[in-house]
Amino acid sequence: MPRKTRTHTLGSGKGRIANRNLNASLAHGLSVLEVVAAHKEDIPLATLAQSVGLKKTITWRLVHTLVQLGYVRQDPKTRHFRPAPRVLSLGYSYFDGLDLRQLAAPFLDDLATRFNEAVNLAVLDGDEVIFLERIGSSHIISINLHIGSRLPLYSTSLGRALICEMPKEWLRAYMGRLTSDQRARDYLNAGEKILPKILEETRRLGYALNDQELVNGLRAVASPIRDATNEIIGAVGVGAPSSRVSLTELRRNIAREVISTAAKISMALGYKKI
Repeated sequence: MPRKTRTHTLGSGKGRIANRNLNASLAHGLSVLEVVAAHKEDIPLATLAQSVGLKKTITWRLVHTLVQLGYVRQDPKTRHFRPAPRVLSLGYSYFDGLDLRQLAAPFLDDLATRFNEAVNLAVLDGDEVIFLERIGSSHIISINLHIGSRLPLYSTSLGRALICEMPKEWLRAYMGRLTSDQRARDYLNAGEKILPKILEETRRLGYALNDQELVNGLRAVASPIRDATNEIIGAVGVGAPSSRVSLTELRRNIAREVISTAAKISMALGYKKI
């Protein structure tokens, strides 16, 4: 069933006077483009005209112009309309001007609002995680981390999300560097199979867990962020005290939303799931 769309009008009377500097044709044309882009299926002219609140003749001229400019495509058989690839450039041009932190901000805010727990955005820096953004919770008990904080890769959910698809050669060299870190011994035991097993699970599930491994009483979950080339360039995660969030809650509810948030940020960066 086609998605319901909002009717776009310019108003009348005093409202029209207040908008006397508004170019009505441009406004109507953008309304047409918005409706076509929002529609899940190809949209016929009559439905399009009804959605934007204009006569069919006027709507036809506007959508025909968008077709000629390459923003809308018309099916030669059904005569219905759909977005053309050029319309994507409008969004990409905006996102290209943002860095990861700016682009991710609204998605991080939404995630923080959902759970009222600490939300983190991090990237890889050498053998460490570095925090680009952190939204704390309003709870009295919170974790003392901030933008610029650095943590190990192997013992954090953010770190595991960042390196879960690294080549075997990189992982082998990384584990070799960990032999001098006494805190990493547990991850290098059993013939150095523990960390690779954790990363394999992260790839399979789409998220990484940390159950009080880095800090006693802290649980966290994170998911990788990908760019247009499918490369992992960051990770988003939620951390919370074990006294407030059970491991079951982390897996069943929070992990799903973290994966969704990472996917939204990835799509904003141009990533397309194959």
